[in-house]
Amino acid sequence: MPFHIFDKMADKLCVRRELLDPNFDGYKLSLDPLPTYTCTFDNGLAFTSLSQDQYSYHHAKLFGVHNHLYQDPWNTDSVFLIDNCWGILQAVSTDTSVFISGQVGNIPDMNTQSAVPERLNASVRFVSEDMAVIGDGAGRFHLYCTGDRSTSHQWKVLFSDSPLENSTPFLLVDAVLHSVDSGYKLHCLCVHVLDCDAEQKDKYRSTHITVIEWITLSSGDKNTWVLERSRRLYGRRPFDYAALTKDGSALIVAAEAGFVFDFDSLKPVREEEPMETALNQQEPEYTWSQNTEEVTAQFTLPSGLTKADVYYTLSHDYIDFGIKNGKHLLKGQLHADVEVESSTWTIQNQRVELTLSKVEDQVWPQVVVGDNRGEMTMDPAVVAQIHERLAALTSDQMNPDPDEGKEKPYNSQQLEECDVYPEDSSALMRFDGDTHKVTHKTNTGSNQFLFSVSLCKDKPPALCLRHDVDGILWQPENECKEAQSSWQHVSTFNALGYVQASKQNRKFSVCAPDCSFAVICDIWRHAYVYRQPAAIASPIRNRKDGRQVNTIAKQQVVSLECTDHIVGIQSTAQTLFILTESVLHAVHMN
Repeated sequence: MPFHIFDKMADKLCVRRELLDPNFDGYKLSLDPLPTYTCTFDNGLAFTSLSQDQYSYHHAKLFGVHNHLYQDPWNTDSVFLIDNCWGILQAVSTDTSVFISGQVGNIPDMNTQSAVPERLNASVRFVSEDMAVIGDGAGRFHLYCTGDRSTSHQWKVLFSDSPLENSTPFLLVDAVLHSVDSGYKLHCLCVHVLDCDAEQKDKYRSTHITVIEWITLSSGDKNTWVLERSRRLYGRRPFDYAALTKDGSALIVAAEAGFVFDFDSLKPVREEEPMETALNQQEPEYTWSQNTEEVTAQFTLPSGLTKADVYYTLSHDYIDFGIKNGKHLLKGQLHADVEVESSTWTIQNQRVELTLSKVEDQVWPQVVVGDNRGEMTMDPAVVAQIHERLAALTSDQMNPDPDEGKEKPYNSQQLEECDVYPEDSSALMRFDGDTHKVTHKTNTGSNQFLFSVSLCKDKPPALCLRHDVDGILWQPENECKEAQSSWQHVSTFNALGYVQASKQNRKFSVCAPDCSFAVICDIWRHAYVYRQPAAIASPIRNRKDGRQVNTIAKQQVVSLECTDHIVGIQSTAQTLFILTESVLHAVHMN
């Protein structure tokens, strides 16, 4: 099955300019202390390490970024963790302390399940104000009735099962519960890594693949549950983000390469045709060509139409060109800016020719971004010019310029993390759970994934992507029509992409649900807080340009006394929780 997604599904990340700050002056280090309270837990933390057989990049991704601290969206003063005896511990933060309020339950069959080879870490997901799902990392998940979680009520197991074939160990990455006409449905995302056999290695061009198992349970009364449906997706590269919409109808994945459906217990999965086959079966709706100065597109109109039947609207970066009360010939964002006054169109019989005058001399891959209905015909002169530009890139010398005295342009050791992009086409994808199709896709090859965070219990987690130097937070929507964007720009963290790339020891990143601050956490000891710009009582002036400054963005550093590795982090608007292997820290942010 090819890892191909048709470009007609392409969706843009529409940045809201009012949420950007082009005049951001940087962060000012603040020495204001942040009150920090700690507590310990008796039996240590349940922690699983990589085995000798779990050596792939896929395994490292599952283990390396696993967060061992779990936040309750319905009771934000509480966090949960799993101790080394598989006890479920609840911790509560107050204005003056943080403490373990008690053990609210256990994960069953510890003696048997902890001995499972190549098991993964246990994980907790809260699906309602009185229910939670726990995956033990060894092949079983358990559905609990938690009762009122604000009172350390003892949890009761309602349902336990090994949902995967051969009781394969998995990591539970998401779970959602929603009501339907006849009862309730529970959807769980269970992830594991598959060692490829010879056929799969050839098919997926990888020795390992990441598998997302989408498991659906149903119930009429929330007490008796049955396994209703099982779906499976394969990815030749690990994902950065995977979450379900709250109605369980769609799956959202951000990954370094495409994922595809491989199995559905209720509906057969149809293989999509390779792109080359699909395109060969379709005639282009228009042709276009380009040279160094302009782009020219040719269209064929139905007979009987005249100039009066055509409408034409053009701005420097957008075109709406088509037949009145009929189809659009071209509509959307242009690949690059054009000179409006120098651009024009003509009509002769059934042939319409559109000429767009380029502002800059660059090669356009498309006329309108995401529009693949046209076929480009290349001018021989342009082909020769492209080959001339590429000649230096195919030299067998380090520096193809023979001029003496010039240094080598660079070497790979000079590249930083922010300069490296995946070899595949990274994308943010939304899958329809019934049709198995990708309804929305955004290319994120130039937008490095920074972190994900739950802003609202009624929506999927938001994800933060790097745009230039900033970190921009995108909120996926539960319901979205095909013509609408599925992700909305909700907040911006100034220069966070640049800052995070400089943190060589970074392990976790998170932000407050109200987006008032972001935190970058090292492997041990340190967490760095970056606050949104806030008004100051007395305006000051920038010493370089004399501009008056009315707001300041503060940076603060949290230094932990213990030297254990940091293995979990969660944040509310008031409290930052940091979990190490033996101590839970609560940092009061306001």
